[in-house]
Amino acid sequence: MNQTLISKKNLSGIFYIVSASFGFSLMAVCVKWVSRDLPSMEIVFFRSALSTLMFIPIMMHQKISFRGHDRPMLLLRGLSGFIALSLHFLTIAKLPLGVAVVLNYTAPIFAVILAIFFLNEKPDLFLWGMVLISFSGIFLLTGARLQRMDWYIFLGLLSGLFAAVAYIAIRSVADHDSPLTIIFYFTAISTVGSGCLAWKTFVWPSPAHWIGIFALSVGAFFGQLWMTLAYRNAPAALISPFSYLTPTFVFIAGAVIWKDPFTTLNIFGALLIILAGCFISLREILWESPS
Repeated sequence: MNQTLISKKNLSGIFYIVSASFGFSLMAVCVKWVSRDLPSMEIVFFRSALSTLMFIPIMMHQKISFRGHDRPMLLLRGLSGFIALSLHFLTIAKLPLGVAVVLNYTAPIFAVILAIFFLNEKPDLFLWGMVLISFSGIFLLTGARLQRMDWYIFLGLLSGLFAAVAYIAIRSVADHDSPLTIIFYFTAISTVGSGCLAWKTFVWPSPAHWIGIFALSVGAFFGQLWMTLAYRNAPAALISPFSYLTPTFVFIAGAVIWKDPFTTLNIFGALLIILAGCFISLREILWESPS
């Protein structure tokens, strides 16, 4: 009986993480679509503001603290997440969709490096090997764009770096702050920051744009909510690999909708980055798990 219950709970975790991947994929596709006519910082503002408004009633209903306990680290998580999101949306607008999303998914690789300096961790040869494989994948994925010093490639990598900073901050507050509080800091800071920067180039959205903005905000909101539920219902080691369905989905969407051109080497490079990130996540989860 217990084994059946555990199995059902694990399956629900997998269902939630796959659903979260669809949500984040929907967000990326809609960002690509509306960014044809709207500035990327304006899209960040609408995405963040609508997500904040969606989370507030949930937190009030569950009586979850808005302030949290470790406010300096929560602020760091919010600020680094805002920068990562802004760079991510900018690169989605300027690069092929699959490339932009995969570059953002280099965050686990950068997290390994940052953990050396901020958490005094010492990666073993396996982790260093995964880092090297990932950077090899970046070279194959970006190809000619990297060789001609396309700055959007570097901004995409920078989005991954700041996402890694956010992950490090989340790890330090996860034991004493609610996941919803952590998300709230991110969306609230992103709303204020993007609102201050977006007004200079603000373009009033058309009815079609509003549909896209609403869809990407819903995708982001449920993506975050479902991801939280997934990690509550199943072991992280089981569901973590499924989070890498997002770059897979958007690669397909980019090829089908926008006819993004990709060579075999580009696709192989993307797979190397995804697999390296997946193995790094699994390694850290299993390493921290009690034996």
